[in-house]
Amino acid sequence: MNSETDSRADSGADSGAGSSEGDYRVYNNFYGPQYHGRAHFGIATAERPGRARATGLLDGDEIDALLRSYIRPDCFDDAASELSRTGIVVLTGPQGTGKRSGAVALLRETVGPSADYVVLSPDIGLDQLAERTFDAGVGYVVLDRTGTAATTGAAGAAGSAATTADAAGPSSDFDWRRVRDQLRRHHAHLVITTVHGVAGRSPKAVRHLAWRPPVLDKVVRARLVQARIPQEVVDRAVAGIPPRCPIAVVADAAQRIAAGADPDQAWKEHSGSAPQAVQEWFGAEEERSLREIAEVTTLAFAPGIGRRAFESLQDLLERLLGPVYFTPEGGSGAAADGAMAPDAAGQAAAPEGQDPQPRRRARPVDRRRSLSRNALIATEMQVYGATTREVMVFADSELRRWVLQALWRDHPTEYWDAVRHWLEALVAADPDPALQLSIASGLTLLGHIAFDEVVQSYLDPWARGESGEIGQTLAVYVLWYMCLEETQAAAALTLARTWAQSLHPTLRGTALIAFSGQLGVTFPTDAVKWLWAVLRTCALENHEEREHGLRAWAQLFLTLVDCQEDAGIVLDALAHRIRKERRTRSAAYSATGLLVLETTLWIFTATERLSGRPAVARYVADRPEEADVVAELWAAVLCYRPLRRSALSALLVTVRGLHAVTSDPTAAAARLGHALAAALPQVEHPLLTSELGRLAVSRPTRATGPDCVAALLGAMNRVKDTEPR
Repeated sequence: MNSETDSRADSGADSGAGSSEGDYRVYNNFYGPQYHGRAHFGIATAERPGRARATGLLDGDEIDALLRSYIRPDCFDDAASELSRTGIVVLTGPQGTGKRSGAVALLRETVGPSADYVVLSPDIGLDQLAERTFDAGVGYVVLDRTGTAATTGAAGAAGSAATTADAAGPSSDFDWRRVRDQLRRHHAHLVITTVHGVAGRSPKAVRHLAWRPPVLDKVVRARLVQARIPQEVVDRAVAGIPPRCPIAVVADAAQRIAAGADPDQAWKEHSGSAPQAVQEWFGAEEERSLREIAEVTTLAFAPGIGRRAFESLQDLLERLLGPVYFTPEGGSGAAADGAMAPDAAGQAAAPEGQDPQPRRRARPVDRRRSLSRNALIATEMQVYGATTREVMVFADSELRRWVLQALWRDHPTEYWDAVRHWLEALVAADPDPALQLSIASGLTLLGHIAFDEVVQSYLDPWARGESGEIGQTLAVYVLWYMCLEETQAAAALTLARTWAQSLHPTLRGTALIAFSGQLGVTFPTDAVKWLWAVLRTCALENHEEREHGLRAWAQLFLTLVDCQEDAGIVLDALAHRIRKERRTRSAAYSATGLLVLETTLWIFTATERLSGRPAVARYVADRPEEADVVAELWAAVLCYRPLRRSALSALLVTVRGLHAVTSDPTAAAARLGHALAAALPQVEHPLLTSELGRLAVSRPTRATGPDCVAALLGAMNRVKDTEPR
């Protein structure tokens, strides 16, 4: 995880992009698996530090990891036959049935192990598939396709992000037929997985096959035998498989056992049912008190904080939960223990006609003693530099999600209304970044079992700005956490897309933030698509929204460069629009073309927060093969006179920053100069070299080392001298 600010470089010149001087908000970008309150988000291995891009070309290591010791289920041959015959098959079934590995195995069976496998966006529509140009001999897969997004709400605001299957009927069958014919025309194959079946009658054109997992003991035996685990351990592992355990959990546990973990411990940590401690705590004969419920609820959303802060949050929650647990008798308003039932603020509500009385608590306030008796809660000493502090945590890292599941199962709507008011109060109090992340991670865990509750009660209202900027930030963090989980990433994309399509400006603004961070890392192609759609809409609204859109493009580029993902997707999209503009217009740029140039300048002036260096300098150094695209975009901006001064300043800062990001800065500068000379019209060469040279002299640098500006200008002059006159 890293902290990034929405910012632009101060180039020292007036910018045609119109940078702002207002306050900047800081967001924590997630570049790998996250741990909050000892809860783990994302999958990490020694080879792969965390889940990154979810679409694009599948690399060999990922394919090997998916298909290592793969066991075919009974339905495999039927699906393979259908894929070979028609070129497309849809696998339906709940999460955890092995559809992902099954899809890749089907492609390997049909198109061969040497073919390329490409993962498409889960948000792709049938019309997009029907119009897509597929590459011959390539296998395509759409994982967890979301179908048609169902949105509700007033004034175009996104409501529930629940997704449904494509509607059944003649139109659906026609769309599926178009997709099938397009694949046949290009000699390609496509496997789609989804948790949503087709409503009503399945389309005749494309087979929708219910996917079933393989026999679990065969999966465990195959993996452990391949790892040469002793037979006695293999038998214990097979005997310990929990009932109704998802195939993904079985495979992960088998991998841990193969690495040396004890089978009993591995199954305990990966059990598909609540740990015994949670079952016993919630199933105790004596009903849990308000204070005990408040303890586990507070910890579920705010783990890892100190005692004083924890007790303050717990006290606030108890006041809001009071009306749920103080039951009036005979309509008199008296609580079951003789105390007045407290109102929403925690104060005793006296019956009409009587003087208010001080609230009498059911028990003396001794939260620390109560916490010490709670079997689900423990304390932990955390080291901060030279000091340590005591924080509240669950006794076991796995308890958090199971506690949330038990709370959702056993408690009424009134309880969850109180929790919502409590979380809204925390948001209004401007919590520190650590508490913001804890709340977001808790809502992400709750979303596994109550996604509609999380969306309707928290994400949509917060994304609309009903709880201010902090609420917006938390809504974004929840989506970013969801991206770290394979089972929730597609839902996060669909929800952000509904915000981007909304008529509500604040919802669109929240979508911009979401797509410029972890969501953009996971689905970069979708991020570019929706950032451009929102930017074009914002450009027609007002200057502030336009600037937010431009900043989001720059932030996405920064994020992709920082986490070493393919930031070229951003530049390629802009270069494509520049080329299209040149083909269709012979004179001045259109409004769309000018927006592309302005976006490009924002990207080229975006700086890393800690170093202050332009992100494009690192990109040029790390990806020398992309110098031509960078130069093409820079040439377009330099040739547009209203932005030329800012573009020259950005180029100077970038070239001077190369020495800090590569061991051979002069080679990188020369490579960029050579590409820039090829991209610029010949008439621009002497003008650019003269202006850039004068600008470098007027802005001397204290940096020592090779003169990268001279290397760039020298390369440009060499190209100019070799060109025919």
